[in-house]
Amino acid sequence: MAENVYTGSGLVKQQDDNCCGANTGCIVPRIYDPEKIKAECIFVEKVYDSVVLKDEFDQVATFTLKRKVKPNFKIKSVTVTCTTKPKGDSSGTTITILTNSINGMPVPTPTPTGPGGVEQIPLDFIDTSECDALDRGTPIILDETLIITGEVLITITLTLIRPNGKELVITESVAVTIDDIEKRKFAKLCMPSTCAAMKPSLAEFCGILCDFILPLGLNSITIDEQGNITVNGIVVLCVTCEKKVKVPVQLCVLSTGFCEYPEQGGLCVEYPNLFPDQVNVQIIEKDS
Repeated sequence: MAENVYTGSGLVKQQDDNCCGANTGCIVPRIYDPEKIKAECIFVEKVYDSVVLKDEFDQVATFTLKRKVKPNFKIKSVTVTCTTKPKGDSSGTTITILTNSINGMPVPTPTPTGPGGVEQIPLDFIDTSECDALDRGTPIILDETLIITGEVLITITLTLIRPNGKELVITESVAVTIDDIEKRKFAKLCMPSTCAAMKPSLAEFCGILCDFILPLGLNSITIDEQGNITVNGIVVLCVTCEKKVKVPVQLCVLSTGFCEYPEQGGLCVEYPNLFPDQVNVQIIEKDS
């Protein structure tokens, strides 16, 4: 998330723009040329149905910085960032999805791992015969528990004004433990028939971001008579989960060939190939 910058005039959000351009390894021809564009058959997983669920969890957090200052220092501005990734003294935040049942039936275990390390739940135990007879999909109801544990790392940069008018900048990171969160969730999806050789499966994954809000702006930070700096804020956890019903399919696609990437070599004269060369014969249908 963007870093939050607080000044006497309010809150200003800033986002660092350290960006780059990726190389997909593919070209896009300006015109259709059958000598360059070939038909290929690929064996992939098709998304049959999908749903995105979003949640927000808030937690009040109060902590005191290690650094002390003189009680008569004034706060000019505060910059706040929050991360859920493991960093420094923080172990990071972990999301776990426990599938309690699908259509009231327990999920078979163990569940295999699919592309990207995402766990796949086979759906071949669902009876789809009733909707198969109507050439329709079969609805499934997911009963799940979302569990969030761990810590977030809050980094605060304070700009203080000394009595003589000079500025003092303090930056400190604090790991805040998240109260264990368990929330029961339900989702409805549509799945295809289980009568074919290729069976459908369910894939689900979540992402989490955090923000740290100072509800009173600069007044959320106090300096007591001993010079202790206390921060009072709200940790906001923003969660997005996606659930997909997938089924293996064979698709005919138009391709310009294999992906090619710029090479970064060293002293070697020759390097091994990662993939075999294209050997299929191109078939171009003639006009009748």
